[in-house]
Amino acid sequence: MVVYGKMILRWAIILLLSGASQGVRAEESCWLGYDVGSSGIRVAMLDSGHSAKIALDFLSFVWRDNHLQAAIPATVEALQRLPREAGLPEGCVAVAGGYSAWRLAVARSGPAQVAETLQAIAGQSGVYFFIIPQDVEGGYGYQAVQRQMGNRLTTPIVLDIGGGSLQFAGAASGWGTDLGQKSWRKRVCQQIKQDPDPNCRPNPVGLQALPQGRDLLAAEVAAAQAVLGSGFTVSALSAPVTRSIYPILAHLSAQGLLAGSVDAQGFERTALASAFRLLATLDEEQLRQMLGQCQSNPLRKACEQPFLSTHVTDMLLLLLFMEGLDLQRMEVIEAEMNNVPGLLQDPRVRQWSKNYSCYLTRLRQHGVDAFKEESSHCPP
Repeated sequence: MVVYGKMILRWAIILLLSGASQGVRAEESCWLGYDVGSSGIRVAMLDSGHSAKIALDFLSFVWRDNHLQAAIPATVEALQRLPREAGLPEGCVAVAGGYSAWRLAVARSGPAQVAETLQAIAGQSGVYFFIIPQDVEGGYGYQAVQRQMGNRLTTPIVLDIGGGSLQFAGAASGWGTDLGQKSWRKRVCQQIKQDPDPNCRPNPVGLQALPQGRDLLAAEVAAAQAVLGSGFTVSALSAPVTRSIYPILAHLSAQGLLAGSVDAQGFERTALASAFRLLATLDEEQLRQMLGQCQSNPLRKACEQPFLSTHVTDMLLLLLFMEGLDLQRMEVIEAEMNNVPGLLQDPRVRQWSKNYSCYLTRLRQHGVDAFKEESSHCPP
């Protein structure tokens, strides 16, 4: 009887939430969105310069617990606080997209467990929270970059390397994997360095990491090639490239230490391979010395932790995909991979918000791809 009562109470909360904000929704004039990535939360609205973000390491929760139940209080607090910090209006319909860490939680603990987490977050915060499939996320990302860059975006594909995922995104097609900067470094430690310590520092990575990495990523590279083809042009925009790999390559190239070209727009794969060979055998103190103790402005944070531990593994990850997809060159652009515009413009978000309890049921039954299903078949 107690269990049944709790179940009724949960569904009562969700039904109330599904019926909330109907006056706002009728006009559809006030929607705000949250981008809930592996390392934090951002809130924003369309056509507004106001936004706010907070760091929150969702991946660490999943790696430790296999689920995100322990992250509920911090998530709810952030969802409630961020709009005030951003100066966004009150009373809007609020929606959130969960990405790589949330997909990993579904894979590890099952969709029913994650649906319970979303139900609790929604009931406490009033935010409709959806798990976004990888291919949908890629479309959101390209949309955001195109919105910012306009004609300055000269390649059909953009590359985003996050903490928990990597994606090649285009207007018509894209491919991604839940293997980002943090998860790749962990994989290097466990499967190449044979070090299970969660605090493992992978340097020196070692030259043998290149052939071993090819074997580790063979399936992912083949899957990417099947969708994207090879030899295309691509622009990288995320911090592991723009604030780590690229300035390091520019520093080393200026000293005449690299083969291949590094210029104001990007770099050749030859230069990246040359830099990896140069740095792969160095420990962290030797890396600092090679980088001139990071005294130049573009490198000012490169010698700090946790960044110093990731430079060479970041290079290895990028090099493996550039090799496997036969990408001769990488353009580098300063743009933000913000998923909020894509989320707010996705008609599925609005449809599922009107019947959120049905979305949670579909999530329990069908997993992450429930988001792509038709909501028209839900009971009234």
